Amino acid sequence: METIIFGIIIALIILYYVFSFFADYLNDQMRTKPIPENVEDVYDTEQYAKWLSYSRETSRIGFIESALAFLFILLMLLNGGFLMLATWTRDMTSSVYTEMFAFLGIIFAINFVYRLPFNAYRTFSIETRYGFNRTTVNTFIKDRIISVILTVLLGGGLVYFITWLLENTGNYFILFAFIGIMVVFLFINITYTKLLLPLFNTLTPLEDGELKTRIEDFAASQNYEIKKIHVMDASKRSSKLNAFFSGFGRFKNVVLFDTLINVMDNDQIMAVLAHEIGHAKHKDVVKNIIFSMVQFALILSLFFAFVRIDVFAQAFGWENVVHYGFMLLIFAIALSPVLMPLNILRNSISRRYEYAADKFAATNIGKTPMKEALKVLARENFAQLTVHPLYVFLYYSHPPITFRVAAIDHA
Repeated sequence: METIIFGIIIALIILYYVFSFFADYLNDQMRTKPIPENVEDVYDTEQYAKWLSYSRETSRIGFIESALAFLFILLMLLNGGFLMLATWTRDMTSSVYTEMFAFLGIIFAINFVYRLPFNAYRTFSIETRYGFNRTTVNTFIKDRIISVILTVLLGGGLVYFITWLLENTGNYFILFAFIGIMVVFLFINITYTKLLLPLFNTLTPLEDGELKTRIEDFAASQNYEIKKIHVMDASKRSSKLNAFFSGFGRFKNVVLFDTLINVMDNDQIMAVLAHEIGHAKHKDVVKNIIFSMVQFALILSLFFAFVRIDVFAQAFGWENVVHYGFMLLIFAIALSPVLMPLNILRNSISRRYEYAADKFAATNIGKTPMKEALKVLARENFAQLTVHPLYVFLYYSHPPITFRVAAIDHA
């Protein structure tokens, strides 16, 4: 039985990665397809040649990074590398918490060291050569240090909490873990712009003027209360554009990238913000939270079964009292293919939300500003204009721009 389960899990992991690489390959082949007529004005000839070169480079480095990580994980599973590491951490201490932290700490360190050169190459080679990067070496190092500290504090706290629950709550683990994770999830959503984002970026209030007045007037006309409007110094890292709403209820905040303000006119910015308000008017934030709650509950249920049913640990060579860190890692590796159908469903629902939010913005601000805003975002962020349908089905939470523009035209 253990051999069968081991074989099934390994097969699922291999099939998932092979299928992912195949989808990437199909999407790569779409790059040279003719650009749809409704978005052919996004890039001029020179810009398109630059995009094509950029996309090939980012795709190539992404494939190398993913393929090497997959091979490492597969070899560690097949040769018992993770099992040997877990046994070593078990032998070094009698504390279930210490062995958990030691094992997962080593895994985190390996992953961090592995990803670091790829992140540095993307930032200081690819992004720099194509004119996106504004990140200095000092900022890059600072970001990594802060990320590590947050991971240790937040991740370590969560790991301790999960371990304590496994040791002390018995069959009530799922309930208490669900409540604890949802409290953390909601806390992060509410305090993101106040506590976490300022660790990386500076937020300044939007200056008084036409744009601020239009945002406030439009929000008021939609009975949508905005607590604050911030401008984020995104330009110190990249030239790419974005804007987002953070929090909910009386904690709602608007965050505009300074790069967005520098490139778009006020009509286009209003279209982007109206799109986000459309999500709120349609209760998409609440729907996403509910979906997340269902997903968390499913993951916790699967994890509890994975830890409690001895045959799963035995399938990977563990015969003694369960090692929570070891089981958590194996579970995390096996989770992606298991959750793939749920993620496909979530992306499909998300794409419908985006169409509806686009329609809301086009109705209230105008079709032309909404379409122009989408095209500016696509051009400045180097979006792919010809995407394979399978890739969209699997991974896209937002529809490709050609479909969004067509939907606005026919609204």
